[in-house]
Amino acid sequence: MLRSYFSIKNERWFEETKMNSEDYINIKEVCQITGVAAVTLRAWERRYGLIKPKRTAKGHRLYSKGNIEEIRQIISWLNRGVAISKVSALLSATATHNEVPPSEKRWQEVQQELLSTLIELRQKSLDPLLDKLNKSIPFASLCENVYQPFLEQLLVRWHSKPLGYQLEQQLWQQSWQRQIMIMTLRMNKQKPQANCWLVNIDKQYPSVDYWLFYGLFLQSGIHVDAINKLDDLSVLPRLKKSLDQPLIIFGNHKITPIEIHHLVKTEALWHQDMLVVGRVADIHQDTLSERGIKHVGADVAACWQSACYRSWIAGIESNNEH
Repeated sequence: MLRSYFSIKNERWFEETKMNSEDYINIKEVCQITGVAAVTLRAWERRYGLIKPKRTAKGHRLYSKGNIEEIRQIISWLNRGVAISKVSALLSATATHNEVPPSEKRWQEVQQELLSTLIELRQKSLDPLLDKLNKSIPFASLCENVYQPFLEQLLVRWHSKPLGYQLEQQLWQQSWQRQIMIMTLRMNKQKPQANCWLVNIDKQYPSVDYWLFYGLFLQSGIHVDAINKLDDLSVLPRLKKSLDQPLIIFGNHKITPIEIHHLVKTEALWHQDMLVVGRVADIHQDTLSERGIKHVGADVAACWQSACYRSWIAGIESNNEH
């Protein structure tokens, strides 16, 4: 199993911080350190009795170093396939990983529940299911263990074109549009760690990979200005004139030589602040490397955890602080 960007960031923080055991930090800082969204931290506390932060006179949460360690342990158990509802008992019993072997069964059960709900076109069940998952489990873990393998199942299914598969596609798209809207509304209530453009250059419906990237940005505190299905890359320079902020270009399909030419011209404007992600980066890896365009391929989970991507994100977060 891949180690998440947030786990590595968390470990680095533990090595570098001078935070004493009696010091406390607010929920925004905890989100930065652990990569767990505020809505998830609140859900763990309210629904599952996990983490007991202090409260200020006005009711604001304050977390200790011990709370941060507990969050780290929760993430570790979840990544081993333990249901969030069972984590509290393991923490109370001070169980070790050697006592509870990793299991894919829990993740497979979630994928099966998603699949049956989608096939039966039960939108009133699908939306609450996604709501619960996205609130109770860190989004990076969901992408790696649920959404990415589930997407592979869907692509195989839809390739065979069963009766009514277009309805499944439409429902899945609509459900993810709703999830992104909810995440965006939450994001708008807090100060972002960074701001960026996210431009989807695929000419079809936005792929689930695109929505996952979008969700990961929002859940990690990055404000996104999104452009969907851009079919004329020559207009990209207008974005910089409109709002000068880092640019991420997402695509999952092969692009033409003229479109690569437009990417080169765009990179000349953004320099180090432009990144190409998605399978388009794999398809055109040699060309992008030759032209000096930063890129990260592979699926969403692998891309998100790559050293290149982590370095790029750290850079734009640092620039946003100055």
